[in-house]
Amino acid sequence: MRLSIGQLGISTAVGTLGLQANGQVMVPRSVHTVGWYRDGPTPGEVGSSVILGHVDSYLGPGIFFELKTLREGAIISVLLADGVTTRFAVTRVVEYSKGSFPDRLVYGPRGTRSLNLVTCGGVFDHATGHYESNIVVFSRLVAVERPVA
Repeated sequence: MRLSIGQLGISTAVGTLGLQANGQVMVPRSVHTVGWYRDGPTPGEVGSSVILGHVDSYLGPGIFFELKTLREGAIISVLLADGVTTRFAVTRVVEYSKGSFPDRLVYGPRGTRSLNLVTCGGVFDHATGHYESNIVVFSRLVAVERPVA
């Protein structure tokens, strides 16, 4: 898979992520890559597909550094392994405290075809070395383009 967000100048390969031993979703190993949560639907299938990426590290900005600046209507494209391109339009961008992160809303089943992008955000807690919030970009499927045979 490949993720493209023209408004942010992002075009990157998409890895796969599962769950850690503690039941939390894995995060990409590099701040410059993104990962699709493989226990959810593939982008374009019915349900909430989720792609995660880092906002930054001590070395500087990560792949999703500007994610919070996306506006309603911005287009997110995902090129799938079979050559199909799915396009999603941003519906909203929300910051959630990690203590009250809505797992079911972000990862849960939906009767629609949606793509949610997740990164860290809000205030950085120097004592813990982590951000106190997450930024979630919600988007809905607007187009599917199949490769010409």
